[in-house]
Amino acid sequence: MADSTLPRPSANIPSPPVGGGWWRRISPSLVPILAVITSLLIGVPFMVLTTSRGDIGRGLRTAGIAYSALLEGSIGITYTDAVSSDDFNLVRTLIAVEPLTSREVRTLSRSLTDLEGIGVDSVRRYADVLSRYSTLSDEDFVALGERIPAIVAVGDENLRGLRDLLAQLAEMDSALARDMAALYADMEVLTADDRAAIEQQLPAAAQITDDNTLLRYLQIVNELGVVALSRMLTQLDVLDSLERTPTSQDADDIAAITALGSSASTGLERVRSLSTTEIRLVNAGITDIIGLANQLRVLNALYGEGLLTNEDVSTAIDTELEAVLNNNLIARRPPPILILVDRDNSSPSGVIYDRSITPENPDDDPVLADFLRLGGGVLLFFPGQLEDTIVRAIPFIIAGLAVALGFKAGLFNIGAEGQLYIGATCAAVVGFVGTFAGLPAFIHIPLVLIAGIIGGALWGLIPGTLKAYTGAHEVITTIMLNFIAIRFVDWLIKARDPYILRDPNAATDQTPDVLPSAQLPAFNEISLVWFIVAGVLVALFGLWARRESIQADARMAIRPIVNGVVIAVAGIALAALTVQGRLHIGLILMVFAVWFTDWFLNRTTLGFELRTVGSNADAAKYAGMSVKRNIMLALAVSGALAGMAGAIEISGVALNMKPEFFAGVGFDAIAVALLARQNPRNMIAAGFLWGALYAGAGMMQARANISIDLVKIIQALIIMFIAADTIIRYLWRIPEASKDEKSAATFSKGWSG
Repeated sequence: MADSTLPRPSANIPSPPVGGGWWRRISPSLVPILAVITSLLIGVPFMVLTTSRGDIGRGLRTAGIAYSALLEGSIGITYTDAVSSDDFNLVRTLIAVEPLTSREVRTLSRSLTDLEGIGVDSVRRYADVLSRYSTLSDEDFVALGERIPAIVAVGDENLRGLRDLLAQLAEMDSALARDMAALYADMEVLTADDRAAIEQQLPAAAQITDDNTLLRYLQIVNELGVVALSRMLTQLDVLDSLERTPTSQDADDIAAITALGSSASTGLERVRSLSTTEIRLVNAGITDIIGLANQLRVLNALYGEGLLTNEDVSTAIDTELEAVLNNNLIARRPPPILILVDRDNSSPSGVIYDRSITPENPDDDPVLADFLRLGGGVLLFFPGQLEDTIVRAIPFIIAGLAVALGFKAGLFNIGAEGQLYIGATCAAVVGFVGTFAGLPAFIHIPLVLIAGIIGGALWGLIPGTLKAYTGAHEVITTIMLNFIAIRFVDWLIKARDPYILRDPNAATDQTPDVLPSAQLPAFNEISLVWFIVAGVLVALFGLWARRESIQADARMAIRPIVNGVVIAVAGIALAALTVQGRLHIGLILMVFAVWFTDWFLNRTTLGFELRTVGSNADAAKYAGMSVKRNIMLALAVSGALAGMAGAIEISGVALNMKPEFFAGVGFDAIAVALLARQNPRNMIAAGFLWGALYAGAGMMQARANISIDLVKIIQALIIMFIAADTIIRYLWRIPEASKDEKSAATFSKGWSG
């Protein structure tokens, strides 16, 4: 009774936060983002371990360069120093000791770039090796260096053991010796008769008492040949005379010096030249060789741009440099160093054009970068990098929708790859066959897209039908159909007698290019007037749809008008972003595909049935829904989306179909769908991330000398953390997933589904 007198809590009073408060409220929605962040952080130790060479600071700097390059390569944003007069202090130190001309700057810059690439410490060590072994002629040194790697591969003990056998084999007829070695190459055990036969022809074999050793020697002879082994043995004797083993540091350096040779000069000549240059600079008081190399590259670029003209470098720096830096923006990007010059522009922001294409008409030059001065540096935006990322992301997003739609129906569609191939091939055929020649683009392009959609849908319908009527699991059937599609397309394109889809005039295996009327136009090919018209139409349609609400409240007109303005501005921005002419209207089709998938799943009866079948097939059947029909529908629509992605790639990017063209896009789509948690609206961000990783990987490799495979590791970690989000929840103190979150994360019912 006492409890009844206590005041009851009001339903409107929120419960006090438990544990993290605001973090507990927002963190569950951040799981995919935190999975990406965690994967990138784990990538840092990988880079430190592989590049630090015992110096953790160096490894961390490399990681910073790598991720900076990844960012620039994917979205085109980077911050770099602006060149100032103080950046030439090492050049001033050098010319105070020895005058330089502009030609000598070019020569010295190339030498220091070469020195930087090999490494100053390595060149010093190589020069010391040349000094210690000066008794060897250049020819003998090169002969030794060329054989050391092979000696290490064979093993010096094996070569010594082969000495007598090689001497007797060399006296035999070469064909007979080769046939004899080949006779025993595939044997695993020597019999007594075999040994007797060998000893009869090669008495030295009797000294080798172990049958396995004798057999191994004969196999080495068969693999490498008597002549090559004899030359290795000769060079091994040279190493013995030098009192060095094949695996010693000096032997490694001799081989490395020899490997530096080229058609222009031998490795010895190259090392001597670089060593002379390095000693010359040290005598001039220059100890920062790499710093001088960077300054000379900048100086050389200024001469190349015609900004510095005086042949005497000292005079040019004293009389011309200050005016050049005051009148031009000169930005120095990270290695490999490139110079970006914006002439006659001292404003805090602006555009840098690529004048190498049409220097006589700079107003029509493509945009290379936008810049914003910040302190002593420059924030640069390279729209071409972002353009490339978006183009790469389009197929990932649409194919990810295909996979996600299957997940919603409780089906694991691993066949997006094959559906892409079939859809792309159908689109290519409709794009190039003469039957459709002469059609206007507004008819031909939709036909190409429809062909791709139908091709993908039919290929997706096959596993759907097998699943519905035979119970064959879609994982197995879609995987197998991937290989069938890839090899079938491969045969169609490579067939020559007769030609089926191959272009008989092409140097490589490919279909003919799709006709111009079948190619998706790029945004920079569309007049800005059309974007304004599109915005006006969107605004007018919105106003008409809300006409009754607007009559009651004029403020209801704001949203349609804003939507129209956004459409117009977005179109103009995309046209400005299309600096390479690669960003095509497939982006609009991709947005439509996202909207359609979301609408189909959440706003239609068919979508509701499909999701219900995916959640509980028995309950759906009890409610009168056709499970078989929905399975077939889900995989057909899934295939249609994948086919659409293939058609867009053919008509917007590749313009023809090649064997194995898509290289795993369909499989990457599975990862994108998982990252988006099967939510169509999240697919754009997930696909953009995937495209960004691929777009930036090349620059990361070039700048930081990091293997491009690191991106694959990061992608694998992202998927692992998405699939096992308990790890992320533990690391970032995120509450346990709710029932709805667990349901959303369930992408397939398993083998019993």
